[in-house]
Amino acid sequence: MAESPTPAALLAEAWEQCCLDPARAAAPARALAASGDALAPWGWWHLAFAQMRRGESAAAARALAQAEQGFRAADDRRGLQLALEVQAIGLRGDGRAAEALALQQRIEADAGAARAAIDLFIAHDARAATHAALGHADDALRHHHAARDAAEASGNTGARITALAGLGGFHLVLYNLDDALEMSQCAFVAARRARSPCNLLAAASDLILIHYALGEPQAAREVSGYLVSHPEELPPAALPRARTAIALGHLAAGEIDEAVAWLERDGDAPRPEHERVAFWAWLRTRCALARGDAAGARALAEKTLAERARQGHADGAFDLMELHRALADACERLGDAAAALACVRRAQQLYEQLVGRSARARRLALQIGLDLERAKRERDVAVVSQRAVEADRQRLAELNAALERQVAENEKLHARLVEQALRDPLTGLHNRRFLFEVGPGRLEHARRQGTPLAVALLDLDHFKLLNDTYGHQAGDLALQRFAAVLRAQVRQSDIVCRHGGEEFVILMPDIGGGEAAAVLERVLDVFQQLPPALAGRRRVPSCTFSAGIATLPGDGHTLEQLLSRADRALYRAKQHGRARVEQVPGTSFATLP
Repeated sequence: MAESPTPAALLAEAWEQCCLDPARAAAPARALAASGDALAPWGWWHLAFAQMRRGESAAAARALAQAEQGFRAADDRRGLQLALEVQAIGLRGDGRAAEALALQQRIEADAGAARAAIDLFIAHDARAATHAALGHADDALRHHHAARDAAEASGNTGARITALAGLGGFHLVLYNLDDALEMSQCAFVAARRARSPCNLLAAASDLILIHYALGEPQAAREVSGYLVSHPEELPPAALPRARTAIALGHLAAGEIDEAVAWLERDGDAPRPEHERVAFWAWLRTRCALARGDAAGARALAEKTLAERARQGHADGAFDLMELHRALADACERLGDAAAALACVRRAQQLYEQLVGRSARARRLALQIGLDLERAKRERDVAVVSQRAVEADRQRLAELNAALERQVAENEKLHARLVEQALRDPLTGLHNRRFLFEVGPGRLEHARRQGTPLAVALLDLDHFKLLNDTYGHQAGDLALQRFAAVLRAQVRQSDIVCRHGGEEFVILMPDIGGGEAAAVLERVLDVFQQLPPALAGRRRVPSCTFSAGIATLPGDGHTLEQLLSRADRALYRAKQHGRARVEQVPGTSFATLP
């Protein structure tokens, strides 16, 4: 007959399972709580922790009261502190995130001796969730990273997987898709290997959305299919809770009937306790559009947006962006161009917000790593040097101030580097990269508004001869003077870029080919009348340029098409004697005398 596990063995098993699988952790926790041993309060605590993670708040509160009673009797400060952590988790689960944060801050203020690594993981993981619920993205990300570091230090497999899944999921919220994909994939593999149902479900659900956002429909469908075909690896009754993620996998693969079937499973309405309402709504809207029901799609999307706004719910930016995109498509199919344009604009605003979050998340993650390494080095130096307490405090204050200055400098440097990456260093104009990042959006805006847009390709005449005759310094001077004329003569709304060498591109919204040609004629007149300039000791004569113009929509629908047609017109201008402007399909505008 096998011997019953000792209280110490039961506690070790509870710690091992507490983050892997709450259901498996509850069994040794109950046995330990019923043992009457001095470790019994820890059994009650583990039972409360497992029940709280499973959403059984009432049962968790009863178990937690038993744990606190035992911890007080034993004067166990660590146990009492962890009991407060579980209480804060319960407050957040009840929608009282502000109260949860206040309690967590009180725990930090009252913390005495150094805590175990697993305790720090639980604390940081809980704080990350609380800050996320309150919309404190930077604080949440810092605590997610701290939770991962504490989990690694603890050696607890479940803690490491939970931390990785949580960090991957939050990077998804921040639209940092590359890091989210890497972390969620690692968490998914580790959760399968360690048999961690909750983490497996969370990582898989995130992966489906990440693959969809990255434009990888087949990968999203494969993860969705894995969930459906392996229910034994998931928590009990998990598939209904994952129906939106599974439906997204089918939708990504074009399997509309299957997607609708999952969305209608257990009722054709979102369940806010398990599902993001805006997420469910844009899935349902996309399905309706795929079935040709544009009117129904529009009605559902508009109703959802109105109800969420009226109730004051703060839906995720990605969900709202996708819902507005779906609504824009529905309005466009119904012929309501104004409403479609308004939705596209709102979706673009949300997209820009997400891109900003992503860049900040990556920068902050790097800074957190640097801060951690610096903090470790400074801590070691402080211990070895055995300085006086007051000197240590002064040094810490100096380090914090220096760190704040460095962070500010890093942010300024990052902003300068971004600007430099999009500027031509010689002329100060935007470069080719900027043109192809911003140009397609301007074309799409013009197309949706039904307004004209001209693309002009300009090339300095006889530039090679100028370089060969007067030297590269003279060529650089000519490029700089031409850039100055362009900045002075075109509108602020026009995009002027150095395309490469002596070629320049101007995107001119809201004007047609004739108006664009008139602008370029004026530029040509001003440029060729510039007085000679000195390059070194040599007088460099004024230059001319040739230009070709293409317009949207008559000459093309993409930036590449318009540039190609403008290039043909530029070639004709060169053939016809240079110092002139040509339009597609060939109308010429001779140079001014």
